[in-house]
Amino acid sequence: MGESINTGVVDKNCRVFGLSNLYASGSGVFPTSGVTNPTLSLTALSLRLADHLIQKSR
Repeated sequence: MGESINTGVVDKNCRVFGLSNLYASGSGVFPTSGVTNPTLSLTALSLRLADHLIQKSR
C-alpha cells in the first residue's frame, strides 16, 4: 500500500495501480508487518474497502 506506483502496489482504497477495476484486500497490502495477529486489522481494511465500493457504485 502506497501513495504511488513507486511506493506500493495498491493505493489507500486497495485499488491496484495501473488498473481501474482491480482491488486487492488481504494482509499482503499492509504497508508494514506487525507482531500481533492481523485479523482485526484485515477485517477493518475489508470493511473499509466494501464501504468504498458501495459509495463508488452509487
